[in-house]
Amino acid sequence: MLSIQSSSLLQAAGFVGITYCIVLVIRRVYFSPISHFPGPKLAIATFWYQFYYDVVLGGQYIWKVRDLHKKYGPIVRINPYELHVDDPDFLEDIFVGPGTHKRDKWDWSTKGIGVPSATFTTNPHDLHRVRRTALNPFFSKMSVRNLQPLMDAKLDLFIERFEEFQKTGEVMTINIAFAALANDVASEFAFGTSHDRIRHPNFDPSFHDNCIAGLDLNHLMLQFPIIMKILQALPDSIANRTNPAYAMFLAEKKDMASQAVRAMYSPKLSNTQYRTIFHEILNSKLPPEEKAIARLGDEANVTVAAGTLTTSWTLSIALYYLLTMPEVLQKLKTELDKAIPNISSPPSLALLESLPYLGACIQESIRLGYGASGRLSVIAQDEAIALKSSTHGSEYSIPPGTPISMTVMHLHHDERVFPSSRAFRPERWLENPRLDKYLYSFGKGTRQCVGINLAYAELTLTLARIFRRYGSVGVRHAGDVGVLELWETDERDVECVADMFVPKVWKGSKGVRVKVVD
Repeated sequence: MLSIQSSSLLQAAGFVGITYCIVLVIRRVYFSPISHFPGPKLAIATFWYQFYYDVVLGGQYIWKVRDLHKKYGPIVRINPYELHVDDPDFLEDIFVGPGTHKRDKWDWSTKGIGVPSATFTTNPHDLHRVRRTALNPFFSKMSVRNLQPLMDAKLDLFIERFEEFQKTGEVMTINIAFAALANDVASEFAFGTSHDRIRHPNFDPSFHDNCIAGLDLNHLMLQFPIIMKILQALPDSIANRTNPAYAMFLAEKKDMASQAVRAMYSPKLSNTQYRTIFHEILNSKLPPEEKAIARLGDEANVTVAAGTLTTSWTLSIALYYLLTMPEVLQKLKTELDKAIPNISSPPSLALLESLPYLGACIQESIRLGYGASGRLSVIAQDEAIALKSSTHGSEYSIPPGTPISMTVMHLHHDERVFPSSRAFRPERWLENPRLDKYLYSFGKGTRQCVGINLAYAELTLTLARIFRRYGSVGVRHAGDVGVLELWETDERDVECVADMFVPKVWKGSKGVRVKVVD
């Protein structure tokens, strides 16, 4: 009797489950507020479509989405709730600046990296503005310029390492070296101290590698956030056996949180020669709950990780292309020779920022570095978004509450905006200075990356210091102290083949490597 009842219950449960799935699919496909927008039926019906391309195939959905636009047009449904757009005309209407228009982030898209309290992943518009306002003074252009002595000191150590490799003849993995430099700078800004990775014999790639390992699981965690919660709840010893890569990522997050706590309660905090991020937050008008240890730990993780990964990768892109394009490097070095007559006396950041060709090289490196390689989404909760395309001659209205996204890589390789988009061509920024409205690596509008001024300062100071002192095999000036030569490195080592939140290159890559020779 019991077995008959159990069997009946299972059949009933199965019937209810199947019926629910059928109703859900019909509702998503035919009765959604965005059902009139085109897209593949399987993608509209279920997230498993995206799961296949991003989890099973490993970060390939952005290329599939690009193909969907070729079939369906400038606006495509790419999952049950989200619209993806691929038209540069739409950019400023979606990612609006401060004013009366509010833009939330979509909670589904921000949960994969596990830092819910950081400003970057704060979803509600109003709360984001509160948190962002506390950070803005620290990251202003003037504040960053005032911190040039700290960056110069780190670059002095960095150049010493170049000289060391020049003496030994060893191969230098420059993308890891740049990560060490960027990490030391970001840590000093955040905490007033760093791990001094620049001095480490192999530049201590642990933080860089652990962050990459964690981000490699971002797509999986987006689909199944319960996995992240389980791993975070497990004792370290068990987490290490369950998923060693992600366990190391979690350990790095805990270390960042601990550094934030030490910075908060350090008696030296108010006596440092420059203000740290946590000094700024603790002395802000934020309410007490916004100064909680857990939230500041999330803020620390995002600040240091973003400052490390994106800046170092953009520097690697710049160095690779400058060393493979003698005509470009020749123009840059000529400009730097004139601006920096004495290599022992670095000029001010303000002066370097005024150099047009250096600025153009930086813009082009940012364009091809992408920042976050995937799509960025926002939601207008209180209004429909009106979009008008001059390219397609069409107008669209996006219903309130709809997640809508654009992809950095798609925009940066849009041939209508950036002809010969695969080519590293700094001249395009001099020919058309207004191209910067389409540079999307730092986001746009109210959600633009708070660290944009810091990133530009690091890129400007680092490239100026390196290429004022060093040339390439085909370009060497009279005052150069040596030459940088690429070592077993080609374009595959800087070409994105997978979107894992940040760009990933082919699996066999050993990084961008150089030799420093006399």
